[in-house]
Amino acid sequence: MTIDAYITLAIIAISMVCFIKKSIPVDLVALGIMVSLVVTGIVEADEAISGFANQATLAVAAMFILSQALIKSNLIDFLSPIMEKLLNKSYRVSIISIAAMVGGISAFINNTPVVATFIPVVNRTTRKLKRSPSKYLIPLSYLAIIGGSCTLIGTSTNLLVSGMASDRGFDDFNMFTMAPVGLCLFIVGLLYIIFVGRYLLPNTGIEDLMEEQEATKRFLAEVRIKQKPEEEEMNLNNLFDNKDIEIKSHKREDQTEEKPDDSKRLKEGDSLLIEGTLKEINKLIKDDYFSLTEDFEDKEFPDEETRMVEIILLPNSEILGSKLTQVDFLNRYNANVIGIRQRGKKQLSDLKEVKLQAGDVLVLLTNKKGYQLLKESQEKQNSPFISVSEQVLSDLNPRKLYITASVILSVILLATFNVLPLVISAFGGVIILNSAGVISMQEAYRSIDWKVIFLLAGSLSLGSAMTSSGLSENISNLLVNISSDFKSQIFIIAVFYLFTNLLTETMSNNASAALMVPIAFSVSSSLGINILPFLVTIAVAGSASFMTPIGYQTNTMVFSAGKYQFLDFTKVGAPLNLLFLITASILIPYFYPF
Repeated sequence: MTIDAYITLAIIAISMVCFIKKSIPVDLVALGIMVSLVVTGIVEADEAISGFANQATLAVAAMFILSQALIKSNLIDFLSPIMEKLLNKSYRVSIISIAAMVGGISAFINNTPVVATFIPVVNRTTRKLKRSPSKYLIPLSYLAIIGGSCTLIGTSTNLLVSGMASDRGFDDFNMFTMAPVGLCLFIVGLLYIIFVGRYLLPNTGIEDLMEEQEATKRFLAEVRIKQKPEEEEMNLNNLFDNKDIEIKSHKREDQTEEKPDDSKRLKEGDSLLIEGTLKEINKLIKDDYFSLTEDFEDKEFPDEETRMVEIILLPNSEILGSKLTQVDFLNRYNANVIGIRQRGKKQLSDLKEVKLQAGDVLVLLTNKKGYQLLKESQEKQNSPFISVSEQVLSDLNPRKLYITASVILSVILLATFNVLPLVISAFGGVIILNSAGVISMQEAYRSIDWKVIFLLAGSLSLGSAMTSSGLSENISNLLVNISSDFKSQIFIIAVFYLFTNLLTETMSNNASAALMVPIAFSVSSSLGINILPFLVTIAVAGSASFMTPIGYQTNTMVFSAGKYQFLDFTKVGAPLNLLFLITASILIPYFYPF
């Protein structure tokens, strides 16, 4: 290999470590890739930043806007009660209903808001029926992922593969190119969940569920003694006698005592970390002697207005990595943070020092105004969280729905019949939606997930570097030598699927696809065979992230909502990955001959 190939390989390795550890934001890693490639002389500056002007990147941005316009029509909210009725049926009917509704919508719009909307529906309905939500939420995520694999616009990965192929002169990766294999895999995935996956999914029994519901009624709060009571001796026993309150710790200035004795003498200004029912905590902070500590604000809500909301932090949330006190929920959402659960465990001390992570569940105490602010935040495309406990459904907006559905259908038809390139028809749709008052340009800008855009641009520059440095050719020669003894088309597809899928489970799906496309073109050229089966393989395997809760953002969303363990995804997802590997290796050469 040349020195440029070694440098490119080193940049890829460092990027993979950053993607896996997730200690650095993915968009910053993408920028680092572009800068590193230019500084080391692997690519020119124009080539490094050309990903921002790539048709795939711009098409993804336009599809984010079209998706947000459809969300604004409240179509998914309108479908939620229908889903709730269908979940009352047998498990088989319920999963088929989720597949039809969620999979069908995800084939044409961003699946993140779809899954975000249906998580509370599934949670609420299954608990009402005394069923375990864990039997439904992983299937919800998986079916949304698979549904997105059926069309060109279903995922950004498909658009990225198509864009990179177009840059290399191949323009036959169109709107429904993936539909034959995508629909077959969707059916295979659905059958797997119904007949196999359901027995591998964890099952929280009714007794455990009731215990958990009782446990969630107890929350953590920090209170400060603000006025001396009339009692001569002020101690824990006097203040909390006959109250269903557990004292976790006592703080005085810089001194903290865990689980203090009931006879502990108190004075004005002391802080207590307490755990109790919502009702008892509300009574306590309305008492003349107590208030919430200044770390979380001194805010009271009338009983008739008080609402408790559980929210899950999403992977693209801007508040990840921040401490609770830095987020300032009071000024943002008129809400108090009274509890947190990280990775399934309830945090019982030092609330203000907790650093927020994707998938964390926060318990908020708020009022009508605060609830409205929380609801408005969730309606944004890049909402930092979703609610899993309370949801107010909005009425369907027929005018916006008809206009948006017509525009999206027109975009699909124009691109399918090659009347206009997808990116042009999509931006044409944005112009029409803006002119019709369906979505403003300010809303359009907010709807774009810029992390994905930067990641796509960085991934495209990495793909260019692999080609220009000769690294893709070196890897291609290695793969050709390995497969030389196996002339089977199924074997060659299986190798590409396996490599792409393993990369996807450990790093970004877009980055893994960007690494594999240049290699696919080199292998195709060396063997003198059709490139299309390789591209379809990379697109399918790049989205098929089932083994971990961190491989795909919808998995992360259901991770905490379903109270899963990390290995639950591996237990259910590993057999599905293997099944997809075998099925795709057989079907792809059949539908897309070499």
